[in-house]
Amino acid sequence: MARFRAIPYAKALHEVVLDQAPEQAEATVDFLDRVSQVVEQVPEFLKVLVTPALSPEAKSAILDSVLDAVDVVEPTRRFLHVVQKSYRMEHLPAIRDAYRDLIDRASGRVRAQIEVPVKLGDADAKRLVSAISDLVGSEVVADFSEAPELLAGFRVQVGSKVFDGSLIGQLEQLRRQTLIEQG
Repeated sequence: MARFRAIPYAKALHEVVLDQAPEQAEATVDFLDRVSQVVEQVPEFLKVLVTPALSPEAKSAILDSVLDAVDVVEPTRRFLHVVQKSYRMEHLPAIRDAYRDLIDRASGRVRAQIEVPVKLGDADAKRLVSAISDLVGSEVVADFSEAPELLAGFRVQVGSKVFDGSLIGQLEQLRRQTLIEQG
């Protein structure tokens, strides 16, 4: 089975939104996120959209009721109907992520996954995000997660780059260096 590629869908949506409702470019990420949450949290919803027992009109009506419930507006609504009719709704989270990446890139932002051993206070989190922004030269949108195994410090992933300032990372580096020196 071929691997699904979300980028063409995300680019198509991005072009339509910029053409028809440019003021919704950022909000569309939220619209996609709301529907993605339904897809991920309610497996029956996805099953209903792919069952051959229901007519395309019935599936469209069900999708419309969900879109109404989560306040999705045009042109995102139309796009989601196209995704549903193409039997690609299961890939909506990937499409959302690809679309968000396009919006971030256009806005000069990057996403960072930051692991810390314990939850940081707001001031510390802002200082860390500011330092990472200075390091990468772009505005950073950070997603924090707790990883107690780090012991102290932090580990940051921005795209494919990983910056490991954790105590466990430093100990691992010391171990490798010692092994190299011992030959």
